[in-house]
Amino acid sequence: MRTKANHMLQFNAFQIKIIALITMTLDHIAAYQILSVNQAFNDGLRIIGRIAAPLFLFMVIEGLHHTHNKAKYICRLYFAGVIIEFVNRIIENATGAFEFGNTLPMLFYTSLFIFCIEHITNNYRNIKAICIAGCGVLIPFLFYALNVILPRYGFGEIWYNISLFFPSPFKVDYSIAFILMGISWYFINNKVIDCIILAILSFFCFAIPETCFFTISSVWFAPAVFNIVEVFLDTQWCMCLAIPFMLFYNGEKGHSLKYLFYLYYPIHVYLLFAIQYIRN
Repeated sequence: MRTKANHMLQFNAFQIKIIALITMTLDHIAAYQILSVNQAFNDGLRIIGRIAAPLFLFMVIEGLHHTHNKAKYICRLYFAGVIIEFVNRIIENATGAFEFGNTLPMLFYTSLFIFCIEHITNNYRNIKAICIAGCGVLIPFLFYALNVILPRYGFGEIWYNISLFFPSPFKVDYSIAFILMGISWYFINNKVIDCIILAILSFFCFAIPETCFFTISSVWFAPAVFNIVEVFLDTQWCMCLAIPFMLFYNGEKGHSLKYLFYLYYPIHVYLLFAIQYIRN
């Protein structure tokens, strides 16, 4: 369990989730250009919005530490992700909209890999348990292979349908880098080190343009030419702004917010998209 912060400024889990929801909403308001002020204003909102994803991941890791049923917790993430992706595709096909994001598969894979790794370490003498948990880790990477192979041989439509239920871990929002970060957070279980890891990842986002770092296709962590203009236009490195909220997390639950994210996340995106679609 994480140690409680001895500071006057403290945040419980409920407060951090609310902060994540607010910053996510501001980010999406800018993404859908709901407030047509100017580009600098939108960029400012996108910078604030970088706080959301690390905080959601941080809270999922906390949830895994405290839940009484990890399997149920992981299944909830999976089915919520599938439902959201299904609705996303209906709207995309009906309106010709650009591809909606979906953070749930990233959170699901992080949780699944943690569950499997922990199961292996706790049952290292049980060959059957190791094989089952090992399949849970390895099978998702089979879907990455399918993602590469099937479209190459003209079966892109088949992969498109498969990916609704089994997205590639290399194609999730925020990439496998966030999955690895979440796994390290869980097993290290020290919020100071968690923040250091996030700071390191933020530095790589600063040094490597987003097109190479967060869009992973056939090359992972591909080298890129350093371009200071691209660095400051790409705000992903600003996710380090989540560090103070993580540091001042006091380990307490606060009010219950069990299903609010699952409902608020897709609904607010669809409402913002509807406003943009009607206005245009």
